[in-house]
Amino acid sequence: MRRGNRDYKPISNKPIKCIVFLSSDEEQDEYMAKKKEDKQLNRINEFTKRNNLLPVRIFRRGIMGTGVRNRLFYNAIAYMKAGKADAIVAVNMDAISSGMADAYFKVGLVREHGFRMITVDEKEQYLYLYEPPKKKQEVEA
Repeated sequence: MRRGNRDYKPISNKPIKCIVFLSSDEEQDEYMAKKKEDKQLNRINEFTKRNNLLPVRIFRRGIMGTGVRNRLFYNAIAYMKAGKADAIVAVNMDAISSGMADAYFKVGLVREHGFRMITVDEKEQYLYLYEPPKKKQEVEA
């Protein structure tokens, strides 16, 4: 009898609306890029079911370059700023960034706006830096 995942705790108890970000390293063959992104989507769907995440939008990079990947990432942040999602989910940080510095920049950008970055391989991404407390914004009538 297997007892794996016996003490498994989901990332969140309440449902979190999230954006799925698909990106493969394939830049020549469109068919292979779609096939790899579909495999990523299957892994992410299993992960979201286990962790109480609700995918609301899927961003696909296809065979496009890093410029398109960055534009899709900024579109995802704008989508979250509009209040339609609260997190970005990807297979790993390599799908979103081109290196370590870029990964830290993008995680910091997401965290600065108050959202979450979650990957299937590394779980939730944090920057272990001082984050000042949020100020309450006063609404003038």
